[in-house]
Amino acid sequence: MKIVQFLVFRYLTHAEFFNMYKPSGTEVGGGGQSYIDFPTKSVSSENWDNYFSGIPSEERTQGPSWTFEINSIGVSGYQSLIIFQRREQSFSISSQKMTSNRANRVLAWHPQNGFPEPVDPTNRNSCPPGLAIYIVRTNTGEFWAGWFRDNSPCRDPQAQIILHNMLSSSTVEGYAGFIQPNTMLYLDETDINTPFYTIAVQSPIIPIPQPIQIPQTPVPTPKSFPISPKAPKSEDEITKALFDEDEGETNNAPPQTKEVIARIRSRNAKSVKSLKELYQGKCQITGDEYTFLKKDNTPYCEAHHLIPLGLQGADSPFNIIIVSPLIHKMLHYADVSPIDISKMTGTNTLQIFINNEPYTITWHAKHADNVKSHQDPSS
Repeated sequence: MKIVQFLVFRYLTHAEFFNMYKPSGTEVGGGGQSYIDFPTKSVSSENWDNYFSGIPSEERTQGPSWTFEINSIGVSGYQSLIIFQRREQSFSISSQKMTSNRANRVLAWHPQNGFPEPVDPTNRNSCPPGLAIYIVRTNTGEFWAGWFRDNSPCRDPQAQIILHNMLSSSTVEGYAGFIQPNTMLYLDETDINTPFYTIAVQSPIIPIPQPIQIPQTPVPTPKSFPISPKAPKSEDEITKALFDEDEGETNNAPPQTKEVIARIRSRNAKSVKSLKELYQGKCQITGDEYTFLKKDNTPYCEAHHLIPLGLQGADSPFNIIIVSPLIHKMLHYADVSPIDISKMTGTNTLQIFINNEPYTITWHAKHADNVKSHQDPSS
């Protein structure tokens, strides 16, 4: 049982459906678009920022791009997907053309998994009425893709009310939207047809009987036994586990295959966790100034790749710094001077400028040694 945090949807246009299946050579001079658009007038840039909160973005010419893992409702397996700002007027899901060598069609939207396909793929007006695709983000940060065709994907009326904006738009070709449920909405990731429901339909309310009045008797106070907290790792343990394991990494990003992507994300998560422990949750640029404590009383911080992964940057400690969420956003969206880590000083610091204001990145000594060991001796 998953809880829906956000949902984006799009009713496919005839052009999108046609180009997703269009055979090579059907039309002279073009292969057809390979993306599905979400107009910014329906799903704004702010909506996408909220939707991908906590997921690092990469800047392209027209705007941000997010690469993330996506699951498919009712289908086993997952894949890597890219959503990016293709132009000022829209954000897009890339690589959805079936006949392209670079096709990365979402598994839920494959014909073998029940997704509609045209009777005549050369007909430009063959999109079935009311065909919509959607992607759900759960409260645990998972992404799930699904679709429906001129029907309700809800099990109960309350779920239909929550998703009214999506379900009432079936007659509008190309309509898209962003939904943040204001009432608890659940997702059954195994049900292709009706995955959405409220707790009422899953667990009917049973009247609670009146409690029986029992005379109170003294109850002995149970003994309390203190729980010994786990001993924190020493600095040497952290750095040895972090840097020894990553010895031999290069600046070249590995091939974009599903198997390699899964391994990279696992290694990156471990390295990031160790770096956060090494810096005790403090920002390498501003220290405690813009950090905060989470509900579990641990400091919240984020990892930033100095050379973005999309520009062949390595997913290893020597290419990562730990920063506060505010500084992280500034590094992605503000005017930032070139960051040349070969110019790191003997004090393991490097001055940069953000919006023409001076800031200093400070590395832990052993982190700095790892960074320096990966520098090109000829540079």
